[in-house]
Amino acid sequence: MKNKIPFLIMMLILSSLPVISQKSSEPRDEFTLLTMPYNQRPLSLYKGQLEVNAGYKFAVRSRTYDSNGDLILLKDEGTASVYHYYLLELKYGITDFLELTAETYYSKHGIRSVTTEYYSLSDNITVNTLSTIKGMGDLLLYGTLRLPIDFKWVDFGIRGGMYLPTADNKTSQPTNTVTNITAANTFTVNYQFNEKNGYGVPVYLLSSDLKFTFSKISLETDFTFKDPVKEGQNIRWDQSLTANKTFTYSNNSYQYLLSRSFEINAALHFQATGWFNIKLSSDFMKSSGGWTEYYGSKYKNPETNLFVLEPGCEIQVSPALTIYEVTGFPLAGKNMDGPFYLFITASINMFPFFK
Repeated sequence: MKNKIPFLIMMLILSSLPVISQKSSEPRDEFTLLTMPYNQRPLSLYKGQLEVNAGYKFAVRSRTYDSNGDLILLKDEGTASVYHYYLLELKYGITDFLELTAETYYSKHGIRSVTTEYYSLSDNITVNTLSTIKGMGDLLLYGTLRLPIDFKWVDFGIRGGMYLPTADNKTSQPTNTVTNITAANTFTVNYQFNEKNGYGVPVYLLSSDLKFTFSKISLETDFTFKDPVKEGQNIRWDQSLTANKTFTYSNNSYQYLLSRSFEINAALHFQATGWFNIKLSSDFMKSSGGWTEYYGSKYKNPETNLFVLEPGCEIQVSPALTIYEVTGFPLAGKNMDGPFYLFITASINMFPFFK
């Protein structure tokens, strides 16, 4: 079934080309299309429209949810941290009903564990642990196909594509150090583990969007499903502390299978004026299945979920520039961090080949 999904997506797009290539019967000009408010805008770009999005998300990892769904406040344990995420997205309208998108990101996140101290009659050892996850993410390529009709009050679209494993997701060697050596058995060990972003394998993406508009009010909902193409392989590092207070390292490869995931988003929009749109959305994500190998045995990945409330707005600064702002408030979850975040995106729109 997995091998048939890309073929079915391609056949659907190709079979729709004779219909989607028709021209809109309404007269249009570049300024009108670029200043179209959200409540009048379809789910995909217009023919010949180019959109470049650059986004930044700042998140505070101050809470997490355990396997029972109970909230744990990380700041009370001294392990709160921040998260930086940079998005780059490029979209182009092939026709009024078919859009192609390329997307990637860079993120950096550090997690510091609680300092641990070990005392005995002869030993006084302090241990600090820092795990960093940073680097480029995978490249996502997908197409969006919407209903071949002029958008009035209802619109529907589907998306299909794949995450390509362009990121170097192999775990880097730890950079552990020993400091504050005041005696043979009195010192501080600083563990630093270096993780990277990326799935490591191709991942399918299938999604659908539905939008209703009633005057200045719009309702939109979307569903997204992700599924790995195959098993992946990474490396796991072991370290040993030598007598002269330095570390030696060795690594072993291990297999893994990513979990499947789905995400549901529902949003209520109010077009306050032509250049200002307010929204309130909710987002629910869940993952299940998959496994990770530890020392030759496969262990099932824990099931995760997270529910987030997202108020936001859209501000059109000029025909070419639009600013999007979203704030995320986690409300419930399981086996996941629930960070508070602020996501701001600058969107540049143009018709480079408009005639």
